[in-house]
Amino acid sequence: MNVLHIKVSPDLAGSASRIASARLIEKLRSRHHDLHETVLDLAQQPLPHLDAFTIRAFFTPPEARDEAQRDAIRTSEQRVDQLFACDTLVISSPMWNLGLPSVLKAWFDHITRAGRTFAFTPEGTKVGLVSNKKVYCVMASGSVFAHGPFMQDDQFTPYVRAALAYIGISDVQFIRVDGTHDPLSRARALPEALETIERLF
Repeated sequence: MNVLHIKVSPDLAGSASRIASARLIEKLRSRHHDLHETVLDLAQQPLPHLDAFTIRAFFTPPEARDEAQRDAIRTSEQRVDQLFACDTLVISSPMWNLGLPSVLKAWFDHITRAGRTFAFTPEGTKVGLVSNKKVYCVMASGSVFAHGPFMQDDQFTPYVRAALAYIGISDVQFIRVDGTHDPLSRARALPEALETIERLF
């Protein structure tokens, strides 16, 4: 079993999302003794944001790309290959300002590729090309977004679900570490997330 584990939080030691996803990996490993984990730590190795030259290279037919264009898309090609190679994807991230940290959005930009991870039929229907993947998304937020007055402000989970569906992945399990800064919930936010992981397995 090949697991791609994307880590996002810049808090390398005390991050609630990192702690919870580490527990998740432990539980997966207990079920799959042959598990091979590939870690992509976007906090320590952030991906470059797309520029105009790279985008033009994406839309240039492969046989027509020159050396500079091939160099420009190399990172994207590697990330797409990495995604295809995994059986299970684990995304471990905080929610910042209601949405994705920019380093995680950059990853989605690199792997959302016409002709590689999605395509269009002759009739114009879009089809995702990434299939048979299970995704666990561990998401930590300072406020409580699973219910209550801030529920409608959560832009993280709808984006991740839609972006993955766009490339063909629909089997997505969200695990929330909800309310890590809220005085009413911070003491139980991580323990409840860890309990959720225990129940899943």
